[in-house]
Amino acid sequence: MPPPLRDRRRRWLRWLRLLSTPLSARALEERARRRARPIARWLWGLVPVLLLALVVGGLVAMWTRHPPALVARHRPEALCFALAQPPAFAPPMAIEPSAAVIRGRFGPTTPPEEALRQTMHFNDEMVASSRTRHVGDYDVAAMWLRLPDEDGARFWLVLGWIEGSDLAVCNFRFADDGPVLTPDQEAWGDELMARILVPANFHAGGIPEVRLNAARGATMPSFGPRHPG
Repeated sequence: MPPPLRDRRRRWLRWLRLLSTPLSARALEERARRRARPIARWLWGLVPVLLLALVVGGLVAMWTRHPPALVARHRPEALCFALAQPPAFAPPMAIEPSAAVIRGRFGPTTPPEEALRQTMHFNDEMVASSRTRHVGDYDVAAMWLRLPDEDGARFWLVLGWIEGSDLAVCNFRFADDGPVLTPDQEAWGDELMARILVPANFHAGGIPEVRLNAARGATMPSFGPRHPG
C-alpha cells in the first residue's frame, strides 16, 4: 500500500478509536475546564473595564444631580451668595441680584456715590434715595434707583464701595414696575441690607467665605417668586 494511503488510514483509525472510546466523567470535566479557561480569562479581563464604567457613571450622575458649589470671586459676589445661606432671604417680590468690580478707575478717597454716578451714568431724576454708611473698613453707598428696563423701568437697590482703586458693586433688581418706590420694597430693601451690610463682611484683605449651591448653569441666586420680567 502506498505510504500516503497508509498514513491516511492510520489517521482515520485513530479518529475512530477516539470516537468509540467512552470518556470518563473526569475526562469530560477536564475537557470542559480546558474549553472554559479562555472564556474565563476574557471575562476576568472585562472586570476592570466594567468597574471603571460603573465609577464614571456614578460620578456623572452625582455631578448632574448635585453640581459643585460656586466659590465667590470677590466681595460683591460673596454678599449675594450670603443672602442665599440658610435661612435664605425670602421676599414676597422677585429680586434678581448681580455683582461686579470695576477695577483701577478710582482713587481710594473717591466717594462711592460719585463713583457709582460716573460708572452707571444716572441722573438725579433716577435717584429715589441715597445714603452712605460706614461698614467695617469701608464707606458703603446705598442708592435706590429707577432705571430704564426692557419692560419700561424697574427699581434697583445699588450698593457700592471703594476697595483701593476698584469700585465694588452689588445690584438688586426688584420686579415691581410701579412709578414710585413702595413701602414694601423699602422694607425688604432694609431687610436685605441688614443681612449683608455687617462689619464681618467688610474686612479689608479678605472676603466672606461662602459658597452657592446653585442649579446647573446658574451663577447667581434669585430671591422671591419667579417673575416673567
